[in-house]
Amino acid sequence: NLYNIAMKKVLLTAFEPFGGRGVNPALQVMAAIKPTMFRNLSLYKAALPVSGKAIGPKIRSLIDGLKPDYIVSLGMAEGEAAVRVERFALNIRDYRIKDNDGWRPEGTLIHPAGPAAYFVNCDTARLTAAIAKAGVPVYVSNHAGTYVCNNLMYEAMHAIATAGLKTKFAFIHLPLTTTMAAAEKNRAIQPSLPLELQIKAAVAVLKALK
Repeated sequence: NLYNIAMKKVLLTAFEPFGGRGVNPALQVMAAIKPTMFRNLSLYKAALPVSGKAIGPKIRSLIDGLKPDYIVSLGMAEGEAAVRVERFALNIRDYRIKDNDGWRPEGTLIHPAGPAAYFVNCDTARLTAAIAKAGVPVYVSNHAGTYVCNNLMYEAMHAIATAGLKTKFAFIHLPLTTTMAAAEKNRAIQPSLPLELQIKAAVAVLKALK
């Protein structure tokens, strides 16, 4: 009986554009995902700032307010032609470029008393298999970089761990869309993946949550 299926509360997040680009595929994918696509999920969405100083308080506030069963966070990784399911969050801020507040820390700890790294607590193998089954190129990544995406991952996992929550967290890195890559006249052509495949990947992840 469908009415007896417990609704799982899912927070879906996506980062705003950064690095001089006016578009972030994470936001485009999040916008395309509708709650009606899922029978057993209660879906909440949040756009996140690309700000090292704001990201911790923002994700902690969302976790405290919603107490979600799952968090699926989307970000952009240029130079990729496949979706990346991230496995680790490192306790480091080492930004290659400034964030959207103009801040560029080099080698500072996110939480000085925190562990060096967290494993994300979702089933990365299961999510990766679900994306592959949907016909989208994907792999598990052991390094999410040291920019604001990693910063978010660490803050989310630290909040979950220190509060003893059962929330499961996943971070999915998306390539540039093919439309974005084609439009970048003043840059070397970047690897990319069509937006429709990126949407399929995100839907597959949400449907694979258990």
